[in-house]
Amino acid sequence: MPQAPMITNDEREQLQPLLSLIRDPDQLSARTTSGEFFDCSDHALMAFQIWRRMGRKNKATGAAWRRLMQSDCPTVDVMALVAFHVFHEMGNE
Repeated sequence: MPQAPMITNDEREQLQPLLSLIRDPDQLSARTTSGEFFDCSDHALMAFQIWRRMGRKNKATGAAWRRLMQSDCPTVDVMALVAFHVFHEMGNE
């Protein structure tokens, strides 16, 4: 079965402007209720996987994130995490 590319050039271009919303990745860390540490890279990977699962649809990704995390995080902020993963983490793989 053929696989779609992890991310297309058009998707990269759409995500690029959102990257500027994450000014200080070190401020995006949290400890879960079970004591696990999540840094910006962890959050970004989770957002990226949700984006893929939701058919790469931004609004659906934001809604799924809010349901999962029980938060009111705006879609644009969730998509900034997706952009962070694409531009900071995928290049390291």
